[in-house]
Amino acid sequence: MKRGVLILAAGAATRMKQAKMLLPFASTTILSHILQEVQAIEPDSICIVTGYYHHEIQSSITAAQLDIVYNGNWEDGMAGSIKLGLAALLQKYPDLGSILIVASDQPYLNRKVLTNMIDAQADNQKGIVAAKYQEVIGIPVLFDQKYFGQLEQLQGDKGARTILQQYPDDMVTIDFPLGEIDIDTPEDYERFCLQIKEQQA
Repeated sequence: MKRGVLILAAGAATRMKQAKMLLPFASTTILSHILQEVQAIEPDSICIVTGYYHHEIQSSITAAQLDIVYNGNWEDGMAGSIKLGLAALLQKYPDLGSILIVASDQPYLNRKVLTNMIDAQADNQKGIVAAKYQEVIGIPVLFDQKYFGQLEQLQGDKGARTILQQYPDDMVTIDFPLGEIDIDTPEDYERFCLQIKEQQA
């Protein structure tokens, strides 16, 4: 079964006031790190949807075998990016069996989490596999092809969470405690860098 990965990177990061996905992390950037972890699970196709920081992201990525799609209506919310990315993946592979949606601002996302999600889908035969952190069930999230129609109908900035709420019986969750750590403000990034230093001490 063919699998595609969609990386969401279209936002303006207004509270950070710069491209947070391009902040330094582990000798590279947060986005490049996430891309490396995604490539490690060897998906059939990878699509990054950009928006406000399209040119900065495009010029920072040297990896081959991925598609960069520009969302000119990025201000309308996450739904538009999901629909554009899914359309690009399906254009390349009309027989795509599943899509894994990841964010570009979760620095602790790694190949183990993604592999656990893929394994959970195979073991449980559920149509949705979502990450769980604190009391949140959300991204990264894996959708079977039977949900592509609903993804194509999404509106606004709620992303795919509405689908998760509608089909709890067809969903399994994977614990990802560090998923709660994303980078929204300069203070978030400072705390994150301090955590990394403490871990390396």
